Amino acid sequence: MKNHRVIIVDDEVDIRDGLRAWLSIDYQVETFESAESLLNAISDFDFEDGIATCILLDFQMPGMNGVELQQTLKQINVEFPIIFLSGNALQSDIIDAWHGGAVDFVLKPFEPQKINASLEKLFANARQNKMAAKINPDIQPSIEMPVTQREAQVLLLLGKGLEQQEVADILGISLRTVKMYRTFLKNKLNLHTLMELGRYYDKHHLSIEKIAMLK
Repeated sequence: MKNHRVIIVDDEVDIRDGLRAWLSIDYQVETFESAESLLNAISDFDFEDGIATCILLDFQMPGMNGVELQQTLKQINVEFPIIFLSGNALQSDIIDAWHGGAVDFVLKPFEPQKINASLEKLFANARQNKMAAKINPDIQPSIEMPVTQREAQVLLLLGKGLEQQEVADILGISLRTVKMYRTFLKNKLNLHTLMELGRYYDKHHLSIEKIAMLK
């Protein structure tokens, strides 16, 4: 019996069928053409069967979009890691999706191997995190960061999903200066994408806030 489940939600039939054919080799696969069709079928799932589950979710669909489905699932206490599939997403969309529980963003068009690699990493991390949570639950250790107070302030605001111009307005600095600090953060902390930045902020926000508030 396959011990991992992948739920695919995408309005493009070619993508659904292609991913099903590829992923069914290693995973239990369920496909849905819309957010609404998944919600209608939620009651048919046995979520207590112990099978690790991930959702491959199209970002832009007719009717309810991916982020709206993500929020709805959370409201009904159905929370699985989500990998978003998107051909075009704004910075704010990516940050919102990440804070809502997304673990990765795969841009269309994509190779099936890219999806498979993301799933393998996700399920491996899920097993590791589950063990770590049993050993040391609900603890976020304070870490030393090689950043200045201003860099921490920029990281704090970007991590919360603000646009760079909004960060500039709040801190009373120019957009060019914000971009400069963003480059510093990328080089110092190896945060090359918005997803990485959001993930880093969520993991270390207490340390970031401590540095940002120093007098």
